[in-house]
Amino acid sequence: MSIEILDDSCLFRIFREIKDKQTLIICSQVNRRWHSLIFPDTTPKKRFNSGKIRKGLKSDVPIQTIALDGWEIVSAPYDSQFQPDFFTKHGRKMKQLYIADMSLDDFKKYVKYLPRLERLHLSSYYGGSKPSAYYDGPKLERLEILEICTRPKNLEPYRGLSLMDRCPYLKSAFHKINGEDFFVDTQVKNYHLEDLVIENIYNTGLVVNWPTLKKILRKCPNLKHLAIRHLCDTDIEDENIPEMLELLPKVVLIDLRVSPGVTYISAEYVDEYCKLHNRSISFYYAREHERDIRVDWPQLSNRKFNKLQCPGYSFMKHCFLKPFNELPRVMDPIFLLPLLEDDIRNNKSKPDVQEEDLDPDTEDSLDLGIIFD
Repeated sequence: MSIEILDDSCLFRIFREIKDKQTLIICSQVNRRWHSLIFPDTTPKKRFNSGKIRKGLKSDVPIQTIALDGWEIVSAPYDSQFQPDFFTKHGRKMKQLYIADMSLDDFKKYVKYLPRLERLHLSSYYGGSKPSAYYDGPKLERLEILEICTRPKNLEPYRGLSLMDRCPYLKSAFHKINGEDFFVDTQVKNYHLEDLVIENIYNTGLVVNWPTLKKILRKCPNLKHLAIRHLCDTDIEDENIPEMLELLPKVVLIDLRVSPGVTYISAEYVDEYCKLHNRSISFYYAREHERDIRVDWPQLSNRKFNKLQCPGYSFMKHCFLKPFNELPRVMDPIFLLPLLEDDIRNNKSKPDVQEEDLDPDTEDSLDLGIIFD
């Protein structure tokens, strides 16, 4: 079976997992198709078409819609303004969906029309009918990035975690939570989750307490990057840090910069723990560490984008350091490969590819076994 039978989306997903820059450059020399996927056309006019599928929405509602190549991306408020057939017509083309003021119960109705969805930003700031206790809709089999905030009336329990449990291959999650205790299904493990951010909604004094947080972390045994931020406190104390490290055997970054209960004692413990277990963990526990995390992790960005899209399909780069209301509406997959972002943007380091190396009719222009061994 030839790898060329895969569509562009599948090849993108394969290339995204390659961490070596030189290997990507070699892959770009296989044929014209692979070269165009790894080093795509960077001309915005050729890729963006604003309002292409606007006709699916009521004209009197301020809607922002973008169509990007074959990736249909919708950014819109939601208040019953969608036509009944909007998702049935366009959902199968969507890979990113940014939508505000849509309840989780309403979203559940449309999941079956979104089989290719890879990134979802969903916020609900209102409550209509009494919501279900948790999300029990269809799975989102291909979702990799989830950014969610649900705050219905009367402060019903937060339900974003139950949606996360229905995303079997989720890699990154951003939860904006209002409350201090809610149901956590400890029977479900999120084995693929590597990045987790938990943010409190407002300065209400209600935070995710340590017993609840411990249940959440236990569900994520392969977590690498953790951030817990609130406007007031995180309810995390020095005495909780040893248990946190035991729950996260693969963590390399812990951001607890609004945690009055966490002090230099924890930092010293983390240092000793790393020496004993031969690990490296970046640990930040005070507000004044904001500059430190930027210096230690220069690949993470807190830059605000005036335009709808930001360059790069990377949760860690564009979401980890930002508050929920500043997350990008669109992550431009033209910069899908982080190792090559600067090369693509500056157009300086593209490989010198000869015409004979780019025969689209030749499936085995290069020994693929060598590349993927």
